[in-house]
Amino acid sequence: MRNENALLILWAILIVALVVFGPLCSIWALNTLFPALAIPYTFDTWCAIVILGGALNTRIGKSNT
Repeated sequence: MRNENALLILWAILIVALVVFGPLCSIWALNTLFPALAIPYTFDTWCAIVILGGALNTRIGKSNT
């Protein structure tokens, strides 16, 4: 039981870290590939990357008929 709780906490920390640092890594990658962008690391740009990532990952469902 103790190992299961520790594993659950570890997974939760990993997921939170990915949610927080994933968009920052995207901003870093864009700044590296396109230096002229010079996107600042702010909460506003973090939110914009999250929204952009969500918009790019949406899928239009197909009917299986």
